[in-house]
Amino acid sequence: MLRTASDIGRRAAAKALEIAPGHAEAECFKGMLCSSAGELETASIAFARAVEANNSLAIAHAFGGYNAAFLGRAEETLQAVERAIKIGGENRRESVWWFFAGFAELLLGRPSAAVSFLEKSLNRNPGYGTAQLFLAAALRACGKRKEAENTMALFKASFGGYKQDAFTAQWLSRSRSPVYQAQIAPLAEELRQLGLR
Repeated sequence: MLRTASDIGRRAAAKALEIAPGHAEAECFKGMLCSSAGELETASIAFARAVEANNSLAIAHAFGGYNAAFLGRAEETLQAVERAIKIGGENRRESVWWFFAGFAELLLGRPSAAVSFLEKSLNRNPGYGTAQLFLAAALRACGKRKEAENTMALFKASFGGYKQDAFTAQWLSRSRSPVYQAQIAPLAEELRQLGLR
C-alpha cells in the first residue's frame, strides 16, 4: 500500500516537472518520496534542484540535509536545518527539522548535542515518537540511563508495537552507505539495551 502511494506520488511529481520543469516544490516533493524509498542519490539531486530554483524553500533545505545523513554526510545536516529554521517554518514542522539535527548529531557521535536538539523537537511536538526513540538512545549514550529508560517507557506506552524488525526496516535498511551503516549500528545497540526487541 505504501509503495503504491509512493509510486503514485512520484508519477505526480514527474508529471508536474514535465509541465513546469524546475518547479521547486515539485522537485522537493520528488526528493522526499525518493528519499523515503531509499533512492538517496536521486533524492539528493531533486533537493539540490529545489534549492537552486527557490533558495527560500525551507523544507527543501531541511530534507536535503536529512537525506545527506543517509548518504554518510551527516555533517551537512545541522547547517541545512539551521538554514531552514532561519528561513522560517511553522512550529510543528520545526519539530521534525530539529529531529533531523538530533539524529545527525547522534550519527556523528555527539549525543549531548543530539539530546539538546531532540528535546527541542519534543518541546514543539511532545508526542513525536521517533524523537522519543532517538532521545532514549542519546540519553543512554550520555550515560543518563534512568532518563533513557524513562524516555523509552514513554515511547513504548504510545508505540508498544514498535519492534526491532521495524527499526531495521526503517533505519538500518534505509541506506547502503558504509559510513551511515557504521554510524547507525551503535544506535541500534543502545536501543536494544533499552529493551527494543
